[in-house]
Amino acid sequence: MLSVFRSNRAEQLAALLALQLLHDPPGPFETVRVVVNTWPTSRWLGEQLALELGGIAANLRFPFLTSELRQTVDGLLGEGAADSDPWRATELVWPLLELLPALAAGPDAALLAHWLEQRGHGQRPALDLPLWQLGRAIADSFDDLSLYRPAMVAAWCRGHDHNDRGQPLPADQLWQPRLFRQLHERLSRPPFGLKVLTAIERLRHGTACLDGLQGPLRLFGLSSAAPVQVHLLQALASVVPVDLYLLTPCRDLWQRCSDRRRSLDVAIELADPHDLDWLARTPGLEARFGRLGGEFQQLLEGTGDTQLAAEETRDLFVLPASGAEHQGRRPPSLLEQLQQQLVEAEAWPTLTLAPGDHSLEFHPCPGRLRQVQIVRDRLLQLLAADPSLEPRHILVMTPQVEQLAPLLGSVFGDSGATGVTLPWRLTDRSQQGDASIGGALLQLLRLGGERLTASALEALLENGALQTHFDLEADEPAALNAALQAAGFRWGLDGAARGGDPTYSLRWAIDRLLLGQVLADQPGVAVGLTAPQALGGSVERQARWIRLLTQLQRVLEGLGRPRSAVTWGSHLATLLPELFGEGGERAWELQAIRAAIAEWQGSAARCPLPIGAPVVAAVLEERLSSDSGRFGHRSGALTISALEPMRAIPHRVIVLMGLDADVFPRQRQRPGFDLMERERRLGDPSPADQDRYVLMEALLSARDHLLIAWTSREERKGEEMPPATAVRQWLELLKAELGEPVAQQLVVSHAANPLERVNFLATGERPPASCDRRQLLARQQLDGAVALAPAWPLALQEPAEQPFGAGLEARAGRVAGVSEAELDPWSDLRDWLLAPQAQWLKELGLRPREWVEPLDDLEALELDERQRAWLLRQEHERQATARPAAPAAGQLAAQNTPLPAPDWRHLAQGRGVLPPLSAGALEVQTLTGRWDTLQQLLAGLGEPQPLALRWQQGEEGAATRALAAELVAHGSTLVQVRLGNPRPCDRLGLWLELLLAAAAGAAPREARLIARDKEAFKVVGVWAAPTQEEAAQQLNGLIRWRQEHRLRCWPVPPAMGYAYALAEQNKPGSGASAASSAWEGGLFAMAEREEAPLALAFGGGTPAADLLAGRFGDLCGLALALWTPLLEAQVQP
Repeated sequence: MLSVFRSNRAEQLAALLALQLLHDPPGPFETVRVVVNTWPTSRWLGEQLALELGGIAANLRFPFLTSELRQTVDGLLGEGAADSDPWRATELVWPLLELLPALAAGPDAALLAHWLEQRGHGQRPALDLPLWQLGRAIADSFDDLSLYRPAMVAAWCRGHDHNDRGQPLPADQLWQPRLFRQLHERLSRPPFGLKVLTAIERLRHGTACLDGLQGPLRLFGLSSAAPVQVHLLQALASVVPVDLYLLTPCRDLWQRCSDRRRSLDVAIELADPHDLDWLARTPGLEARFGRLGGEFQQLLEGTGDTQLAAEETRDLFVLPASGAEHQGRRPPSLLEQLQQQLVEAEAWPTLTLAPGDHSLEFHPCPGRLRQVQIVRDRLLQLLAADPSLEPRHILVMTPQVEQLAPLLGSVFGDSGATGVTLPWRLTDRSQQGDASIGGALLQLLRLGGERLTASALEALLENGALQTHFDLEADEPAALNAALQAAGFRWGLDGAARGGDPTYSLRWAIDRLLLGQVLADQPGVAVGLTAPQALGGSVERQARWIRLLTQLQRVLEGLGRPRSAVTWGSHLATLLPELFGEGGERAWELQAIRAAIAEWQGSAARCPLPIGAPVVAAVLEERLSSDSGRFGHRSGALTISALEPMRAIPHRVIVLMGLDADVFPRQRQRPGFDLMERERRLGDPSPADQDRYVLMEALLSARDHLLIAWTSREERKGEEMPPATAVRQWLELLKAELGEPVAQQLVVSHAANPLERVNFLATGERPPASCDRRQLLARQQLDGAVALAPAWPLALQEPAEQPFGAGLEARAGRVAGVSEAELDPWSDLRDWLLAPQAQWLKELGLRPREWVEPLDDLEALELDERQRAWLLRQEHERQATARPAAPAAGQLAAQNTPLPAPDWRHLAQGRGVLPPLSAGALEVQTLTGRWDTLQQLLAGLGEPQPLALRWQQGEEGAATRALAAELVAHGSTLVQVRLGNPRPCDRLGLWLELLLAAAAGAAPREARLIARDKEAFKVVGVWAAPTQEEAAQQLNGLIRWRQEHRLRCWPVPPAMGYAYALAEQNKPGSGASAASSAWEGGLFAMAEREEAPLALAFGGGTPAADLLAGRFGDLCGLALALWTPLLEAQVQP
């Protein structure tokens, strides 16, 4: 007898099962087996049976459908239980890979042959990742075909090459039945689907072996099954009772399409899946979300061909809205009304939303982080509003477990933010996480034989298991990666991986660090192609780093060699203790890893192909993830799990989050050769239908609240993103039932910024959206700062109003903790004149700089201008230091000849500074040309001489302090060399030196600024020296400005002020336009307002008109006063 018990409440089905066990109790040593399809269902059902059976439920087993039916079929056929099924994809792939090369040589496998030839695979190819992926795809296809098309593969085994409708296969697909027959002969046993067909025939003719078959066969909560499995259940009902406890939204789900049942009157049509008429003719949510359940129920009814016993159906449906109305305690919630409409639409024809009804909510969230915060805060509000609600009553499901896991940990685990400790448990995440031994091993295997990059090594060093074994502190991996970048590592394990050139490889970078322990880091010092690179930190830390790097380099070198499966086993057994020791707190992982390796070796022992490390990683990852989702459910804490069918066991609150349009519902892309992809049949697996049915199950299983959340805005660009199609359809249905104004109340919008004031204010009947005390305090601080401080930008604020610290006057003149009395007057004046806004911010304790230190995975093919200037400056300063001292009185000075260009390749040898090969030769040519023009200019100015200067403002000994500096003069000319393009601050700096030399009585004749012009150097500015009195007067003015603007920002941006003064000198009245162009930039010029110090001081969005209008001070007047003396003193070179 096949008994189907249907209900829209899982509790009713569990109570019925318990009642049956009470009325017909099993023997004291009999094991009760109840087939389920998820681990959470087994845990929940065990609890429910214990509650119904007096508190104890012992000797219960909850097998999955496939394993239970395999065991049953083996018994019916009189076969012993096999250790493993060789037709499972994980096992089938290995003999399949052995047969592929010979199969590809046949005339009907041209597609396979072409694929293998393109990738360089011969008759005995090495098993690389693409070949493995092809073999696994074929194995997956054959595994599915044997279960969902058993009649077709049975015909293949008999030599008939046609599809499941008896039609001949296309010529380019004939390799599939040929390969299947070869596998059938080699494995010497049929696949599970064919064994089921044989078992059904034996049951039909009464020849099946019934020894050991015990009943009844109970199946709880199944929502789908392969057609052949359903046929087996129907046939089994002739020899053993089969009880199916079916959770369904309504009595006849597949018949809700009223015309479908009448139109399907032949067997072949009953094998067709539900098409678009299901959606067009079926009302309500069951059409949009229920196709999976509808097809399963249609399979259960079937055609009668395999139904060898009577069938009975009993219903235990609950009408929740009518029950709530009958009790009279409150109006039925919208959630209860929807549940009742699914059972009997006529019993509750109209939906209503009562005031204060929050049973169903939709939350579009601006970003994933905000989504997690919003869900947490809403759950805390529900817990606070209902004292009977506990964390164990809440289930959160998401299709993005891996993506949201870090955010869930940081938000749900931050009890300090809310003041509430919320116990929670995350399930279904892979055990190969960031800190696991398995994760580190898989990362190493993926890198073995593949191209090693700096980014890949960075990800490996972030693994917590490696850090623990090698005693790395939390901040050391980042420092180690920075050291490797400085040493020049970009990609490649060694020279062999880079075509023979070791430069930029990991081995080369390690050698540089090792040489840096014994040799000085000086230009030109190198051992072969390797120069020393100093490694900072303590000796102990250096030793740990070198040990780690050398060991990883050796391990990766070993992993780069393909091996047989047996050899891989012994190699990994040696590798695990070497890298992870005994495992420490994660020793249990080593046991699971060794078990997975042993299991894989048993499957692949006969495979003769040498296997690459990335393939080993793919195999082990699958086997290590097999138990994902088994533990953590029903732990007494809030559960966060993956979105899967029958996960929505009854909970008072169910949250579906991460239902973004690009990930939900899931879409499975089968390979083009997969015959199931060409034509779908009733009962074929569909991830999209499964995900949609989860919405239906969540609606049935939520008792008080159902929350649905998704990302509504793209996180980087802020563009609006639609909800998933299924969610949008649900919203449209609610709008049609409730009316748009009422339905809109179900959608709760949220601000993108968690500090927005609206997050902390109640809206109508809803409490404030945020429960984060820390963010509330930040909001209050911002509101207080806005009330007390003037508007931004910072340069507009008076000294006493600065929001960055009290007692600014006391801090005036203090830079990096040095008081004004301790400052060098010359350095202070020079630093302020060259960058007045940056110096002012520095005295406020602000250093507005933006920098990024990305990891470079590729070596540069050319030097940028900064690097060229750095090389020129380094050599220029070195030769200036090595220049012989000035001749004594009475001695003749040596003739000042241009210094020859250095050997750039020798200086950069072994450092990876110059690009490789011809690109390096071009850079050497560029550097040599620039060097020669610079030295010719300097040689023409005479021998450089040191010049010690001192000038006292006012009388000696007065309160003012002297300006003292040591400069270099070429005869009577001051020279400044700018190795890049000239800037206004370079002109000001040289002008200041000229003023000091003139005021101190050194009697200079002129000053010359030498800077780069394209690929050569030239004199870009010459200034005649003022008289001593004029110089002293101008120095006094600069000093006065410096003192006046210690507490206030100098209102003249450097480039803008120079542009204004220069334009006014050349053409009066044109200064404003030139200044605007300098400040706001143009097509080929960078905007000065984008520089970090100026953006902070004046505001990056401040227009030039505001500065010119005097909003921050007299820009025009001060710019002319500062720059006019310099411009008037400028002469032609």
